Amino acid sequence: MVFSELGKSEKGGTPMQGVNMSIKEANIALLSVIPESKQKQIYMYLSNNFCEENPFKPLSSEEIYAELEESRECYKRGEGENFDDALDEISAKYGL
Repeated sequence: MVFSELGKSEKGGTPMQGVNMSIKEANIALLSVIPESKQKQIYMYLSNNFCEENPFKPLSSEEIYAELEESRECYKRGEGENFDDALDEISAKYGL
């Protein structure tokens, strides 16, 4: 199954369904199914509860696509990391 355009499958199915994709691609696929009003609520909750001085600003569509393209180029060069390995590393680092 191949995903393109914000997580829309070319062979049917839903985003995140047994697919290998980068973290950014997975996030964009997830964002494509969450209404914008809910995205704003989530952003406000996270920024109010977890970031006193939030260094991150909401990205424009162009910025998201640019970062996604950069991520894909890194993946093509073999600079990607297996999701399970990354998750294990984060879990060990933060005691999860």
